[in-house]
Amino acid sequence: LCALALNLPAQAGLPVSTTNIALPAPSAASSYKPDTVVPNEVLVKFGSTLSAQNMMPTLNSMASSVKQINRSGLTLVKLTPGTETISSAMATFRAMPGVVSVQPNFIYHSTALPSDPEIGQQWALKNIGQTVSDATYATSNPGTPGDDIDAESAWQYQSDCSSVTVAVIDTGINYTQQDLVNSMWNGGTQYPHHGYDFVDNDNDPYPTTGDELHGTHVAGIIGAESIMSVRSLDSSGGSTASVVQGVYFAIDHGARIINMSLGGSGGFDQDFSDAISYAQSKGVLVVVAAGNGDANGNGVDVDQTPFYPCAFPQDNLICVAALDQSFQLASFSNFGATSVDVGAPGTNILSTFAGIPILVNPVDYGKSNYAPSTDDRIWTDFTFAPGTQHVALNYYLQGRMATGDYLNSGVAVGSNTDPFGSSGTQLQHATDTLSSPAAAFPIDQCSGKTCSIGFQLTSTPTSTGDTGPLIAFFELNTVAANTREMGIENGTSMAAPVVSGIAALLMASDPAASDIDVARAIKNSGIPVPSLTGVTTTGKAVNAMRALANLHLSVAGLADQTGAAGQPLSVTFSISGLNALSVSASSSNTSQLLPAMGGTSTVYVTVGDNYGQQASGSFLLTVPSSGGGGGGSMNWAFLLVLAVILAAVQWRRRGLES
Repeated sequence: LCALALNLPAQAGLPVSTTNIALPAPSAASSYKPDTVVPNEVLVKFGSTLSAQNMMPTLNSMASSVKQINRSGLTLVKLTPGTETISSAMATFRAMPGVVSVQPNFIYHSTALPSDPEIGQQWALKNIGQTVSDATYATSNPGTPGDDIDAESAWQYQSDCSSVTVAVIDTGINYTQQDLVNSMWNGGTQYPHHGYDFVDNDNDPYPTTGDELHGTHVAGIIGAESIMSVRSLDSSGGSTASVVQGVYFAIDHGARIINMSLGGSGGFDQDFSDAISYAQSKGVLVVVAAGNGDANGNGVDVDQTPFYPCAFPQDNLICVAALDQSFQLASFSNFGATSVDVGAPGTNILSTFAGIPILVNPVDYGKSNYAPSTDDRIWTDFTFAPGTQHVALNYYLQGRMATGDYLNSGVAVGSNTDPFGSSGTQLQHATDTLSSPAAAFPIDQCSGKTCSIGFQLTSTPTSTGDTGPLIAFFELNTVAANTREMGIENGTSMAAPVVSGIAALLMASDPAASDIDVARAIKNSGIPVPSLTGVTTTGKAVNAMRALANLHLSVAGLADQTGAAGQPLSVTFSISGLNALSVSASSSNTSQLLPAMGGTSTVYVTVGDNYGQQASGSFLLTVPSSGGGGGGSMNWAFLLVLAVILAAVQWRRRGLES
């Protein structure tokens, strides 16, 4: 949304005795859903008089490893399998003296939807009713002209965002991508790869598998010129520990905006919330995705089914829903009258890709009954260019296999080589009910080579056949050095970085603006959209030009006044803004602008601009009693002159006008 967007085509305590601590018997089951928390892990925060080292005798009886999470004050405890459930371990820790808090290590996922890589038009920046070619979200394509963020108008005032560092906490960024290579944060000799990796715990936050495309796509949407890459997710997601470490790192290394196109619904995460509060204490704005609905792809109410971090209440957090090309709420987008703040473009969004994806079948391979005693095999050859660094196979399964029957996927290096023969590698062995998403496999052995990739269906002689498998969105994703690949994605993951880009634009235009100032300007300035009314806190779609105007429109210098009978009153104050301004006055005295003799009233001064934004101020006006004891009943024909002095601030270097 800043300069990059112009280049695009038409993420020591005291000893404590532990001898009296009794470990409760493991409970039969945990109260947490297995897909919402990392198995056998809890996060513990110790008080100032207690440290993990002091507790080692107790920890050794229940933990396989203990790791202190730097900066966050947390300790990650990996439980020895079979000794404690998460719930019972939490109860054990809560009973220990000096433990401040304990919680599960919640799981978080990126919030993009599967798509193909065809290039379309950037309707989010300028919507002229164009049809996005090969769009993966069919509704409202073509869209409604003008339903965009009005980026071109904002660029007349500000396009350089190099002074603002935006952290992308995600799956890592391909920082060799040619549209990003000059836009990455300079981490100096300590962080030469533009950030940090909290998944593999090293200073190279580069995607490590072919399907870690998400962070690169998000970074391209933001388009800032100082993008910090924080890898807290891999292709399967991340955890409280990895995400929270990423938040603290970003804040402590100068990020002014953090984009998190991720989320989870495991439950309220106190440690994550504390990290957002720490960001607020340091003046850092946090922009997050609202989430992509339920398992059927239908948006859910975050107020009723909390999705974090969207549902956190901090004022420095903006939660973003996804809009389509006619500013309708996307069918997959979550919403929430008290949780989700604004809407932004989130369908058919064109941005940078980490490599060249191959979508073999955008629909499916079909589903039908199969026969007993089957051994059906199908494969196709794929050749990957020498510059390919990582390759991943992704597909989605539905349908059902009878008990004892199997669907296998496999890969073999070489041309027309049976993936299920002696030289092949089996990737998945699936049976019974097949549910989506089902598979995401790294196949880096294919980098720079030709591989045969396919499926095998086997059934027993007594098989009932059942309905068989449906294989949809068979994709081969790659990470490649120096790629210029662009592609389309859908999701609230794409909507959040649109807002992060606008925020960077605002902060660059006014370095003194706080995170709360910028959040308020973005929320208050948007365009009212019927599809967001009653399902977001503002009912508005974000607009870059309006937000910029809102941030810079102000009234200052109003002072209380005392009038003199029969004399004009000149009130001098300052206003500033980006375009033609209008001034109006109103009064708390409803019958007339001025009070009667001996009275007072509050005069409100409102300034408006051509972008529909307003700013206001007020002063107290007193008219003293005069002669003959006039008791205030007289309707004074009193002249109020508003002598407006425009602020003499000129933002010449950034192209702003006053």
